Amino acid sequence: MLFWKTENKIEPKKDFYSKIKEYYVGLSDDQIPNELLDEIILKVTDQIYSDYKRFWKQYPKSRKRYSTLKMDDIEHPYIHFMITDFLNQKEVSKPREYSKILFKMNDEEFDKHLDYKDWYETK
Repeated sequence: MLFWKTENKIEPKKDFYSKIKEYYVGLSDDQIPNELLDEIILKVTDQIYSDYKRFWKQYPKSRKRYSTLKMDDIEHPYIHFMITDFLNQKEVSKPREYSKILFKMNDEEFDKHLDYKDWYETK
């Protein structure tokens, strides 16, 4: 009987990747170049999976929470900050438009995101 083992493992990274990919592909609706979207998906997957592995070890009582991807984590401000930085560093043609699509934001909400990011990084 192996039923008890499932709570002592983090779901495979490929499962995180496929959920994150499905999420972003759905949001982008072919408005973001595939190659760029693939890079973003990989970057987000690597970051979230690495965080989950760390939290899984760091918080033994919360292992169940960190054993499978919680989709809300994709919308965490830290992930949005990371994507914003990535798009700016890559110097893509429309970083603002792509961010708004991926973050489900309008202009006003995105401006607030940038203000919050600036506050967070300079506090």
